[in-house]
Amino acid sequence: MLSGFAYSALALVIFPLTFALPIFERGMCLTAAQVQAVAPKSSSCDNAPAAGQCRTAAQAAPAILNSFNAFGITSQGEQAAVLGIMAFESGDFKYDTPIVPTPGKGTRNMQSADFNKKYAMSIPGLAPKVAAVANDPDAIRGLLTSNDYYDFGSGAWFLATQCTPAVRSGLATGSLSGWQAYITSCVETTPTSDRQAYWERAVQALK
Repeated sequence: MLSGFAYSALALVIFPLTFALPIFERGMCLTAAQVQAVAPKSSSCDNAPAAGQCRTAAQAAPAILNSFNAFGITSQGEQAAVLGIMAFESGDFKYDTPIVPTPGKGTRNMQSADFNKKYAMSIPGLAPKVAAVANDPDAIRGLLTSNDYYDFGSGAWFLATQCTPAVRSGLATGSLSGWQAYITSCVETTPTSDRQAYWERAVQALK
C-alpha cells in the first residue's frame, strides 16, 4: 500500500487529467442507483435549499468514481467510507458549504479550510490560483466547489493523503471497527449513529 505522500505524488500525475478527460478504470463502476441508495434524497434537486450547490446522484456518481480512480481508492470498504461521509456531510449532496457559515470550510466532505488549501495546492491546475488568493479561505473553497470533479474529489483525497496506512487497511476489511477508527483517528470526530447509517448503506450499496 502506498503512503499518503506517494498518493499525493500519484495525484499530481493523474488527478489533473481527470477534469479534462475523466478516467474510468476498467472493472470499477459506481452507478447513480448505488449513490442514491446511500443518499436517498439525491434523486432530485427540485426546490434545493442552497442555490447552485445541489447535485443529484446521477451528477455525483461519475465525479466520485473518478476520484476513486485518481487516488487509488479501490477497496469496497474504503469506497464505502468515502461515499458515506460525503453523503452525510453534504446532506445528501444538497450542500457543498456549511449551513452555518465557516470561513473556507466545505466541499462535499465539509473539510476544514486548512485541508481545502492543501487539497487545492495539490492540483497543478489550481495551485497558481490558490497562490493569488492565499489569504482568502472562501475564495480557495470556491476554486474547488466550482468544479464537480474537484468538489467530489475531496473525500478520496483526504483518505489517500491524510489517513494512515493502518486506517486504510482497517477500512478495507469492511468492519465496523475499521470504520470507527477512520472516523475517530483520521476524521477526528464521533462515530454517531446517523453517520454510521450512511456508512452501512454505502457498504450494502457497493456489494
